[in-house]
Amino acid sequence: MTDPTLGELTVGVEGLALLRLLRADDHGAARAARMAETRDLLDRLGRDPALQGSLGVELDLREGYARWAETYDGPLRLFSVEEPPMERRLGAWPAGAVLDAACGTGRYAVRLAGLGHAVVGIDRSPDMLERARAKVPGGRFLEGGLTDLPLPDASVDAAVCALALVHVPEVAPAVAELARVVRPGGRILVSDVHPVLVQLGWQAQFATGAGRAYMRLHRHQVTDYAAAALAAGLVVRGAEEPALTPEAAVTPTLELVPEATRAAYVGLPGVVIWEFARP
Repeated sequence: MTDPTLGELTVGVEGLALLRLLRADDHGAARAARMAETRDLLDRLGRDPALQGSLGVELDLREGYARWAETYDGPLRLFSVEEPPMERRLGAWPAGAVLDAACGTGRYAVRLAGLGHAVVGIDRSPDMLERARAKVPGGRFLEGGLTDLPLPDASVDAAVCALALVHVPEVAPAVAELARVVRPGGRILVSDVHPVLVQLGWQAQFATGAGRAYMRLHRHQVTDYAAAALAAGLVVRGAEEPALTPEAAVTPTLELVPEATRAAYVGLPGVVIWEFARP
């Protein structure tokens, strides 16, 4: 079996755009444009080297984040839709000891420290942790995974886990670990890549000096997060599904078929955000 190509992805994006335009009012011209562009793409698939290129090499989490650490603060495409609702909720928390689980390069550790929290950051990537420590010198940063947090029970007042649960096969063990380390009365704030995007083939993509690379994402249903929280004894305090904007709808097809890329993705749910409380 061969790896998927940029051409195949582009044809798929055209098809998704056409489906989303089928019942839209006054979009006859747009549908005609999608059909014409698709015919042209199909004609070029076998002879255009650009369309035959690979979508990237797949890396495991350790190697992937080691390579991605240099450019992770980009910012990434989903940050613009994920950060405003996350920051609004974080701003309502009283100052305390807060865990940034799968902290990466310290994107939320910096925000938490700025809000007056004592920060504990945990990540599996030493390269990411090195950058987080440089950003938050007063924080405590430890190497560890989402399903084996190196913290005692009930040792923090709250926890944040941003765009990371897509990297674990099952949500429940990670949510149970977050619940374990948070004290009674504390909050847990989780954001993740929306399962709609994962179903449509989105991966953790990034550029390297040798070309595109990606880490495979696990698809979790929206209800999986709530079910995992309830099983861990948590209470749901809020949920949001911010939609993709034109700025966030960035895929390898954007330069080739910008209109189709926007028509395919803009308005789809981009991330899912849950806020839980530990009674």
